[in-house]
Amino acid sequence: MKRPDEIILRRVLNETATPDEAAEVAAWFATNEGLAWLSAEFEADARHLESGAMPPLPDIPGEELLQRIERILTRARRRRMLFRVAAIVIPCVLIVGLWANLNSHLGGALFSADEQQTVAAAVGERKEVIFQDGTRVFLNAGSTISYPERFGLSERRVHLDGEAYFEVAHNPRRPFIVETADRAAIRVLGTEFDVKAYRTDETISVVLLQGSVEFSQGATSFLLEPSQRLVYDKQSGKGSILNLENAEQSILWSQNTICFRDTPMQEVITELERWYDVEFRVADPRVNDLTFSLQTPNLPLRELLDELENIAPIRCSLDKEIVVISGR
Repeated sequence: MKRPDEIILRRVLNETATPDEAAEVAAWFATNEGLAWLSAEFEADARHLESGAMPPLPDIPGEELLQRIERILTRARRRRMLFRVAAIVIPCVLIVGLWANLNSHLGGALFSADEQQTVAAAVGERKEVIFQDGTRVFLNAGSTISYPERFGLSERRVHLDGEAYFEVAHNPRRPFIVETADRAAIRVLGTEFDVKAYRTDETISVVLLQGSVEFSQGATSFLLEPSQRLVYDKQSGKGSILNLENAEQSILWSQNTICFRDTPMQEVITELERWYDVEFRVADPRVNDLTFSLQTPNLPLRELLDELENIAPIRCSLDKEIVVISGR
């Protein structure tokens, strides 16, 4: 910032400057050059007072002279104190002003309380959430996501219990972090991926469609590339990465489509219980050895059970909200 004219500086010190001139000088005092100039003025002022150097005075009665000297000294002390305070306060005021302006542009992210919002998709339903940064999230049945009312300055962190498909708005300076109920974290910058991390499941699954993500749990971490799936075993702490020929199939649920690819019966049952909000019971243990491949739009439960019977040697009986599966 350019140094103000010497005449303007003296006007400000003598309290005769205009408001615009005072504002200009105050801003300059907040710079290193301005602070150095103030410091030099303080020292010179102090030496002047301590040496007793005074301009020649006319013949003034003693009592009045003492009063005038006292007023001069008092004013000098006040001016020195004023500028010492100004040297501290002005930079602070400017910094607070800059932070307030930045906070306004960030939607209150700097000074807002960390108030959490929660959205839940009940068993048998799916939901879509759009965050303030433009990120879209699709929640699968039986899933819950919690997030701050306003994301922070350095990161965008959400908490997931269940399954969700994310389309993250790109922002390299504010990474997006998905934290699961098991304290695992998936860190991204801007990408599309699916996280399946139900609290009751034995594994956590992450499928990456675009971009890059890093999964971490304690000291263990995995870096995924597009069309890869990570399966992390919560009990053993081990994970494996698989290459997928069609990663988009992993998010068909977000389009209200049921999709199984060589899926074991127990996984099929778990998914359908969440999808239809019913209970499955297996009457024949041999049924658990079956796997299913099926892709179909969302169907009424009875029609879906008919589809399962057409592709596998099973019988499905429906009694209110209980499905009993037996072999045939």
